[in-house]
Amino acid sequence: MPLLFIPLYTLSILLDGVDGWAARKLQQVSAFGAWLDVAVDCIGRSLLWCCLYKWGFFIACLEWLVFVCTHNMGPVWRSIEAPWWVEGVMAKGFKTPVGMFAIAGLHVLPLWLYGHETGVQLYTWHLPHTIHYTAVLLLAAGRTLCVPVELWFVWNHVQFLISEKPGPTT
Repeated sequence: MPLLFIPLYTLSILLDGVDGWAARKLQQVSAFGAWLDVAVDCIGRSLLWCCLYKWGFFIACLEWLVFVCTHNMGPVWRSIEAPWWVEGVMAKGFKTPVGMFAIAGLHVLPLWLYGHETGVQLYTWHLPHTIHYTAVLLLAAGRTLCVPVELWFVWNHVQFLISEKPGPTT
């Protein structure tokens, strides 16, 4: 089953990038499309994380929490003033080396770990251990880079909610 799952999941990641590019190129972007794109990404990664490890739900919960916090703000979440390290990851729509490193960790790490848990890289592809574990470390570093950015967005949103002036009481 892993030999079928890995190429199909990889195809879904690639199509995710292509559909976003095509929507922008054809000027077919919408708030709903942006929301649906991220929601489908979160569903796929959440299922994978939760199937892989008992603690995988922590990562899934963090990703969903960030989704709620950012999309509650609408499209402005990408342009709010943020610390330099958040802006460094998000610069140019994540299309910088640091941004791509983080996104690779976010999207590819769970898939790579699935291959690791099922033995695909080492025993089916016969990937040398040094290459396999170097990829694990690099992807884990990219995913780790996402965590403080995600936590900043959650913190920022909580601060916004706390500072909101209460509405009229009824």
